[in-house]
Amino acid sequence: MEKILNNSTKLLEELEEILNKLDEDSKNYNELVKYYYSKNWAKDKEDFEKDLLPDVETAGVLTEDSIYDMMTTSSGLAIQMLELATKMLKR
Repeated sequence: MEKILNNSTKLLEELEEILNKLDEDSKNYNELVKYYYSKNWAKDKEDFEKDLLPDVETAGVLTEDSIYDMMTTSSGLAIQMLELATKMLKR
């Protein structure tokens, strides 16, 4: 039982740390999503494809899939957290 207590305590501490980091990063996340839907993103993507940004070697942020996939993952994890939170509260 001691091992279970220690493991569960450790996992909850790690979860708290990650949740705090996500909360602290939410402003950056929102800024990225706003950029993704902006005219600036479309212009930057076009300029990158035309090789008008020579200092930029890689630009994952300018691919449609990378930001969209991150947003989809975020939504899926939010649902998973809600489901887990419900299970935890029902114990």
